[in-house]
Amino acid sequence: MWYRVNMAVSVAQPRTLPPEQRRKQIIDAVLQVVSKYGVPEATTSRIARAAGVAQGTLYVHFASRTEMLVAALDEIFAQMMALIDASTDPDPVERLKEVARRHSDLMSTETGGFALPWMEFIAAGPQTGLRQAIIEMQRRVFRKLRDIVEEAKVKGRIRQEVDSSQLTWYWLSFAWSENMAFVMGLDEYITGRPSYDMLEVMLDAAAVP
Repeated sequence: MWYRVNMAVSVAQPRTLPPEQRRKQIIDAVLQVVSKYGVPEATTSRIARAAGVAQGTLYVHFASRTEMLVAALDEIFAQMMALIDASTDPDPVERLKEVARRHSDLMSTETGGFALPWMEFIAAGPQTGLRQAIIEMQRRVFRKLRDIVEEAKVKGRIRQEVDSSQLTWYWLSFAWSENMAFVMGLDEYITGRPSYDMLEVMLDAAAVP
């Protein structure tokens, strides 16, 4: 599998940072290391080097390597939620489309946002001890999107007989396929819009004429 990673060059960090800034710095380093080496090889030495701090500093802010990985997962979840919440269109169907367009735009960037570390967490397998956290995180995203579908049905924008959960899974399948396309370097799948066009067809088919 081919990977593209835009790894920031480590630079000397200030010796004193407010705790929250230092914690965020370490979380960003975890995401960088996971993107480059995968979860099993995201060692504390690599994380410390990417963050520009001593290994001991990591444990001032986190009790364990697992806690660092969980914090990185939380950051990915926050980015996913921000992507959904960025759309404020009063029409819930248009909101679903706008979130999809934003996702496509993000996957078209050099770094692909959260796609690469997210796929690495998924690929890491149950031996990391994070499988349940990953599953619950995806379910929370699912529920967030399904709420928009349900809102669309209440507002008469999606037909009542449409299965809300099924339509939400269709939306997530679109996002998963773009994430995988980014990881594989299949730019044409994203920039050529076949992924978004397929989703738009599904949403239009479910919408009230």
